[in-house]
Amino acid sequence: MVLITMQITYNKNFRLMLTWASILALSILLSGCSTVNSLRMTRINADVTPIVGGESRVKLKSVYEGEKPYVYATVDGQELLFLVDSGASFLILMDTPKVRRLKLERGFDLALKGWGEEDKSAAYQTTVNKLELGDIYFEDLGAALIPVSQSQYFLRDDEAIFDGVIGHDLMRHFSWEFDANVNDIVISTEPYQPVPNAQYLEFDTFLSKISVKGSLAFNPSHSIEGEFLIDTGSRHYVKLSTAYVDNNELDIASARVRAADFGLSGMVEHERVTLPSLALGDIHLNNVKVNLIPGDDEDDWWVIGNALMNQFKTIIDYKSDAFYLVPQAPFKTDYNLSGLELRKVRSGEFVVRYVSPDLPASELDIHVGDLVTSINGISSQKMTLAKYNDIASVPGTQHICIERAARCFEIGAEPIIGYSDF
Repeated sequence: MVLITMQITYNKNFRLMLTWASILALSILLSGCSTVNSLRMTRINADVTPIVGGESRVKLKSVYEGEKPYVYATVDGQELLFLVDSGASFLILMDTPKVRRLKLERGFDLALKGWGEEDKSAAYQTTVNKLELGDIYFEDLGAALIPVSQSQYFLRDDEAIFDGVIGHDLMRHFSWEFDANVNDIVISTEPYQPVPNAQYLEFDTFLSKISVKGSLAFNPSHSIEGEFLIDTGSRHYVKLSTAYVDNNELDIASARVRAADFGLSGMVEHERVTLPSLALGDIHLNNVKVNLIPGDDEDDWWVIGNALMNQFKTIIDYKSDAFYLVPQAPFKTDYNLSGLELRKVRSGEFVVRYVSPDLPASELDIHVGDLVTSINGISSQKMTLAKYNDIASVPGTQHICIERAARCFEIGAEPIIGYSDF
């Protein structure tokens, strides 16, 4: 049997369109803003450097929610929660209650026509006097402030449980160590010193996005070697465009399950499959869940997200252009077997964002927008999204209660033949 190996052309224009934060940055560039303002935003923190007030290596106050990494940072005296997103170009603040209390001054406009409720979601540049990450801090930082609660990324404004995004303009100054197993995020102004079992991959940087080489197998006779973007703002394992699969008429043995992802422009339905393997250096991962995102270009959406990286200790060392994966346990792909996609709201409950038409929850009277008050007898306020995802991935009966009419349901989750039963 002959192994067909192909090389992805690294199309840098399309590779910009990744996470919602990346989409945001691109929309600013392509909107009605003047060219001058667009260039100012992308370079606004180019000359800013961190000030080390104590140790050069700092363990940050952090949390992992729904696979994504968040850190607490103090902005002008107010503690805020930030998504750490290697797919975002620059610092972003949102219109959460905490950010509104800062009463930041409005700078130049960053129009976002067509996103959310259009005029209501128009962004603008602002300036923060000081942003502190433990003993390391920045002064006089530019940021984009977005009324994101008015965009279609959220169904309701209290879904905005984090206050902003730390992107490439700040991340590039550090080596970042992510360890979801112990809820740790560590930054250092010094290069990472790898442990003996750390798998090293050199990364390339283009327009603030970083990528590493990998090899993805679609079936026993077809694999592809190419560049995969490292996106800490993605909750998924791997994402790629449907165009590559369709144009090459690839045979995928996996069953396909319909699901949804969300950006500032709203919901994008797609299909999820399980592919045989992904190789990153000497690390070979079997049975990897892949999101096939609708697209017209084969080079769009080749992304590695946090559901994959969180099974390792992951290091992004901007000081050395190095990416490391440190194995911690056998790799395992989790699946949502019930079909309910949930998000946290600020009160602590879950809101239903999507019901998969292929899975058991679709047969029940549970709808998008319902508030989930308890799962298996545990209050939603006492359950993390990560814990719910663990429950949803285990075959068996799930007991779900919703606020509407105080109703409860039994969801019988079973393995999905040809998808989750490997």
